[in-house]
Formats: sequence, C-alpha cells, structure tokens
Amino acid sequence: MLSRVAENLYWLGRYLERTENIARMAHVEHEVSLEGGQEVWHSLVSTTASNELYWEALVESPGLTHSEFLLFSMLNPGSLRATFARARELARGLREHISREVWGEINALYLFLGDRRQYIASDVHELCTETQRRTQTILGLYDNTVLRDEGREWFRCGMYLERADMTSRIVDAKYHILLPPADRVGGPFDRFQWVAVLRSASAREAYGQLGYSEVDGTLVAHLLLFSQEFPRSLAFCVQALGRHYGQATAETPKRRRARAERQVALLHLDLGASDIDEIIDDGLHEFLDGFQAQLIEVDRAITEDIFGGEPSRPLVRLVEG
Repeated sequence: MLSRVAENLYWLGRYLERTENIARMAHVEHEVSLEGGQEVWHSLVSTTASNELYWEALVESPGLTHSEFLLFSMLNPGSLRATFARARELARGLREHISREVWGEINALYLFLGDRRQYIASDVHELCTETQRRTQTILGLYDNTVLRDEGREWFRCGMYLERADMTSRIVDAKYHILLPPADRVGGPFDRFQWVAVLRSASAREAYGQLGYSEVDGTLVAHLLLFSQEFPRSLAFCVQALGRHYGQATAETPKRRRARAERQVALLHLDLGASDIDEIIDDGLHEFLDGFQAQLIEVDRAITEDIFGGEPSRPLVRLVEG
C-alpha cells in the first residue's frame, strides 16, 4: 500500500474517533452545566489542549465563548466541525479504499454539521447525540464493509492511538483541573464530577457492572487506566494499538517499524508495572502527562519511519560476467 494512502487512513481513524469523543464530552459538559449549575466548558478546552488557541481566537473574535470555540469555530482546528471537515476531506480522497456506505454516512454527517454554524444552547443535546450516533455508525460500517487488509489496520492504529490520548485527557482534566479543595475531596460534588468523567468515557455502565455501589475516584481511575476488558481504557487501547500496528507492518522492513514498535511495547510495560495507588501518591497528572508524551513519540515514529520513510531498495544479485 502507498504510504500516502496508509497515512490518510491512519488520520481518518484519528479524526473520526476524535469527532466522536468531542461530541460525547461536549454532551456531558452541557448536561453537567444544567444539572450542577456550574460552567465547566473551560475544562473541555483544557482537555483538548486548546487553551492557547482559544486565547488567540479571542483576539479575532472577542465574543467567542468556550462552547462555540469547541463546537463550531473554524478558528479552532480541534473543534467538532473543523475536525470532521478534515475527516470528510480525507475520506473524499480515499473513495477507492472505503465503501459506498461509509462515504454516504460521512457525507450525511458533514451536511448535518454544516447546517449548524452557531452555538444555540437548546440545540447542543441534539447536535452531540446525533454526531455520536452517526460517527459510531460510520465506525461500525467501516469495520463491516471494508476489506480486512493493511489499510484497515492503519485505520485502527489511528483510532486506538487517538482513543488512548483522549481517555488520558479526560481523567487528567478531572484530577488536575477540576480537583476540588482538599476538604471537599470525596464529597458529593467530587463524586458528581467523577460520574461526569465516567460518562465522558462512556464508562458509567461498565463501572456499575464491576459491582461498585459508590463512585470512588481511585476506582474510576483504575478502570480507565488499567482495565483489560473496557475498550476505552489506556491498557486496552495500547494493547490493541500494538496488535494492529504489528499487522499493518507485517511486510515492513524491521529497521523502519522498530522504533514505533519499541515505543508501544514500553507503553504496555509501563502500564503493566504500574499500581493506581502508587501513581496517585506520586502524581496522577505527571503519569498521564508522561503517557501522552509517549503517544506523541509513537505517532512521530510512525510518521517519520513508516509514512515518511524512503522505500527499501530491492536486492540486486550481482552476476559475474
């Protein structure tokens, strides 16, 4: 497969996963604002690492709110609308590698988002739930209508890398940004915020199925970091990323695939050797910050060594003449 095609499929997976995550988190933030009476959209700006971009955008649009910036603003390349626009542009150039059904759903969601260009509070519920439903449909259709070949593996690599990054940011936003004063840790508001974290990661039901009656921050963090059964945990995503990367690079020379392979293996080992109580004592934010930095290194290695690497020269047999 051409490296350009593989890279575009990798980023299509990332952008679709990012779109679904932004929609889900924005939906939860909107409901938390209504239920808790607290404006928490700023935490989502921090979760998506967009603080500096937001302040820069305010220079051009002084009245821009956090919610408008996150959902609609084209001044924010990480907004819901801008992210999906990039996904659609990639899909348009990948028509030979995706099914007609996938392209049709991508186009339909693009038109749906195009009709909504400004923030209206009463529309947020419909906007986010419909975006979630449609992106999940696209991901399901891709998995069931596209050949299980190298391209699918790169799509899955992008999807799981993005998912691991977003889950780590969801947990970090609560622990580092929304953490209440020491005398309120474990109180009703603290538990309310951890419930919001579970909902932001689509983990509320999974948490309950483990038999926990009360929402406890340590147990929530353990589920989202270390669970081998929950599909959005860091451990699950890293394991899946390693598996799909191995399948995607099965025919790639070892010297080109080794750096990313090593980085993913180190991530897997770090998670396997970690204990949630020790991590919290040492600093959960610092652990998650390091995890995100390692994901950046994985992405850099894939981009430089696989997508940007020079094709291997064919072996030439010397013949005496």
